[in-house]
Amino acid sequence: MATELKVKIKRSFLDNYQRPLYLHPEFIQFEDKDLVNDSFTSFKTSEIKDFRWGVVWYKYYFVFGREYQFYIRNCNNEILKINFNTYFGIKKKECHDLYVSIIDSLWDLYFNKQVNDFVEEFGTGETFYIGDVVINPEGVIISVSKLLKQEKVQIPWEYLRYRLYDSYVSIYSKENPKDINRGFSYKEDWNTFVLYNVIKTILSNKKITHND
Repeated sequence: MATELKVKIKRSFLDNYQRPLYLHPEFIQFEDKDLVNDSFTSFKTSEIKDFRWGVVWYKYYFVFGREYQFYIRNCNNEILKINFNTYFGIKKKECHDLYVSIIDSLWDLYFNKQVNDFVEEFGTGETFYIGDVVINPEGVIISVSKLLKQEKVQIPWEYLRYRLYDSYVSIYSKENPKDINRGFSYKEDWNTFVLYNVIKTILSNKKITHND
């Protein structure tokens, strides 16, 4: 069973307050506001819908800082932002370790179960969305860029392939990878890592090689 995480986060040099973050099997709670009587944002686990995360790099001839960001969205489309900075290498390792710990806990406590639930739905013949991707018994439907518009294209399971990169996942058709492909960013697109794991599991269950 996933373990809860309790940490305190200093968001920036200008925010000297150590803000409690509590990732619990039944809820997320973060002191993200400065209001006296309403300083915390809390989501119940049953309300959590999707998440995205990433690093913003600050550069001026060289990298002088980075901001670690997490966004968690609930079923009412309310968004909880968790963020913290490091500049000029100060406490860079501590910030990176905290970043990894938060990702691991978010995944273990809330989103790994989503993958299992989606795979179960697929096994019963259901059609469902992850972000704007449609997953159905025949394959996946993604939006691909044409000259002047986005066009929805279905990729049958036997032709579906993916590649995993540091900051995004690429999904494409083995038949026409040049024209039928889409990249999904961990930082910009909701639930990219859930999408990746669902597709990976379904292809594995179908004994389909994912990147030939």
